[in-house]
Amino acid sequence: MAGCHKSLVKPGSTPVFYSDSRSVGLLPTSAMKVPMDMPQHLEGTFIKEDGSETSFDGDTWVRANDSILTVILFGGFGTTLAELTYVGDSVSFESSVMDVNKMKAEYVLADLQVCFYPFESLKENFEQSGFEFAEELNGEDFVRTLSENGKTILKVEKKGSEINLVNELRRYKYHITLGSN
Repeated sequence: MAGCHKSLVKPGSTPVFYSDSRSVGLLPTSAMKVPMDMPQHLEGTFIKEDGSETSFDGDTWVRANDSILTVILFGGFGTTLAELTYVGDSVSFESSVMDVNKMKAEYVLADLQVCFYPFESLKENFEQSGFEFAEELNGEDFVRTLSENGKTILKVEKKGSEINLVNELRRYKYHITLGSN
């Protein structure tokens, strides 16, 4: 039997460092212009300092609108393994299996914002901190690139119902399949 762990973070109190010297704050939920409420499949890979990889995958439900951003991670039998919620002025992360105090919930939320929030809001937020943020559109598909001094830090590519996020500096990547459960 596993106990439940809970973490609560006030936005602005823990900046999200996309580079070693620059950070951004989370955008407010009000920046979300096209609401979503859908199942997704999430796969992630992290490269450790010794070069080995750690990966995970799971089904999620993501709800994002102008008042909330929440992600629920499910186990194989449909049980809730973790719930990450950003509402108002706080971030809450609860899990029965993960040490939520070691995992920085605001970083996961910031990456999801880069995938789903409007480009103009993201661009303004990143450029206020000295980053370059660009987007190439092809209909509903896009490629978003976050750079610092001409060096790519993060790249997000959406093609149809697939989203790939690669953080080159921090050595991790996510693959999201929209509408999959």
